[in-house]
Amino acid sequence: MAGDGLTVPARPGADPIEAHVRALRDALHGPRRVRASLLAEARDGLEDAAQALCDDGVDAAEARSRAVAEFGPVREVADGYQDELAAAQCRRTATLMAVAFPALLLSWNLLWSAVSGPAAPSTPTFSFLSRLEDATSLVAGLVALAALVALRRGSPRRVLFAVTALGVLTPVVCVGAALGMAVLGPHGGDAHVAGYVVTAAVLVALVRSVARAHRMLAHTRPL
Repeated sequence: MAGDGLTVPARPGADPIEAHVRALRDALHGPRRVRASLLAEARDGLEDAAQALCDDGVDAAEARSRAVAEFGPVREVADGYQDELAAAQCRRTATLMAVAFPALLLSWNLLWSAVSGPAAPSTPTFSFLSRLEDATSLVAGLVALAALVALRRGSPRRVLFAVTALGVLTPVVCVGAALGMAVLGPHGGDAHVAGYVVTAAVLVALVRSVARAHRMLAHTRPL
């Protein structure tokens, strides 16, 4: 079995290298391209090891079995690869957040200014919600950038957890503030409708990325 931490025995007549790679594939969870790259790397390493044994005079079938045994148990290898997959997903989510939130902040500030004008009156509640949304978006962007830096030094799981939490809390605050501002602020007609559509599309992409990051936490080894 892939999850018992042992080298997976190949069925009679089956190629042990392919059986081991399949078991490793079943044990990994994460971005498809990164996972495919890691599996290709593992297969190439096993093939090279088997070829080296053949060059030393070992029988081909025995060489492939020994290459698998020396490569390591599925659980052990998968743990290392899973960290790389967690880091890849964390980079994707953090990069999206670092770009999306400041961009939305700037876009909405420009839109509100164009619609309301510099002298338009605003209630204290509207002003509070506006500052709350601005501060939350700015902090989220900065924290996402910090996460990208921390990923080079810290544990992928810890950083992924922080990014996931940030990706859940920030949209909740921003959407809540935006809804309040939409009720209390000036109505911008088609301009606001377009803004809401773009914002919704960005948030959907962000939520999907955060959901993937959350699923990754369940498959990444705890510290």
